[in-house]
Amino acid sequence: MKFYKTLFFFLVLLITKPTFCMDIKVRVLSDYKVKSVDVKIVSGKYMMLCNNLKVFVEDLAPDEAITLTFHDNQIRVEKGIELIGTYNYIEFIGKKYNNVFSLSSPQIDKKHSYEEHLTIIARNDMLLINRIDLEKYIAGVVQSEVFGSSEDVEFFKIQATVSRTYALANINRHLKEGYNLCDGVHCQSYKGRCSNPDILRGTFESFSDVIVDSTNKLISTAYHSNSGGMTEDAKNIWQVKVPYLRSIVDTFSIGAKNYQWEKSIPKQQWINYFISKYGDEYKNSETQEIIFNFKQSERIAKWVIGNDTIPTKNIREYFNLRSSFFSVEMQNDTVYIHGKGYGHGVGLSQEGAIQMVKKGYSYIDILRHYYSNVHVVKYTEIINFE
Repeated sequence: MKFYKTLFFFLVLLITKPTFCMDIKVRVLSDYKVKSVDVKIVSGKYMMLCNNLKVFVEDLAPDEAITLTFHDNQIRVEKGIELIGTYNYIEFIGKKYNNVFSLSSPQIDKKHSYEEHLTIIARNDMLLINRIDLEKYIAGVVQSEVFGSSEDVEFFKIQATVSRTYALANINRHLKEGYNLCDGVHCQSYKGRCSNPDILRGTFESFSDVIVDSTNKLISTAYHSNSGGMTEDAKNIWQVKVPYLRSIVDTFSIGAKNYQWEKSIPKQQWINYFISKYGDEYKNSETQEIIFNFKQSERIAKWVIGNDTIPTKNIREYFNLRSSFFSVEMQNDTVYIHGKGYGHGVGLSQEGAIQMVKKGYSYIDILRHYYSNVHVVKYTEIINFE
């Protein structure tokens, strides 16, 4: 049934596809040093160019595969047992509508499937670039970022709009390297084509929607799993005041899966952290009594102890806590950390947004709840993405 739903929405995309489309170049498998890769045609047809010359009379059809091996700063191209040649620039150009290829390699964890086109460039290793329509890329990002967290199309519209805004705000991040974005988490996780029909629908229904501030500039769409009942001010995390990333009370995140957590830390390990960072004063029993008893009913970015100002985010990072929204309790020789939320807490809470969807809020109302004084517009209305 899922297959037919996916096919239905794909056909809808073909029939109603907007006249304005935007292709972007995304480096894939960027976390790997790829020395050998099999490119297999899954669907559609592909013309293959090597150093800008067509190497096969007939286009490559489904189930045909090409093996590429990096050696001596060149790429060796083989089809089965036949050596085609050695090149430094290769393209697989889709010739039909539903063009899909897969990449598999001994260097990567599993096979990945992608839509549209592929370019491979010989540099220090093989640079693999997926040239793809922005909306198909966004659907792939949403599946990579939130897969399994919701089945509601309205939530996928939210995440698609957030991801689209982020992509366009960072569209020139890797331009000097020959592509727009990579598939790493600092650009947004992208593991290939989207196969979830509800995500495809959410992406399609929010086509070209982006979030802008009061000056019509694309915002920084920070998001996290759960706010713990109160989002964080961006200034407390990144030392930059951002008008639309302000701390707000977020009752919608309360009670969700990642709302509460607990972690235990040996007493001496907790003490040693403060001694190593802030000095011998923390060997004193009176000062230790303070660090054994700390409460946050609301988010506290900086914990003041005597002359020391201690960022709670630093404690979070050092002890690998789920959030910086926590309280401390000492029992016997163990420090118990009672925490709320998951992530940095800035911007949109994904679990809070899911609860708002269930309560009937529209995706634009939800975005405007988590991002203050913003508007949702079509990116075609924005002249510059800078």
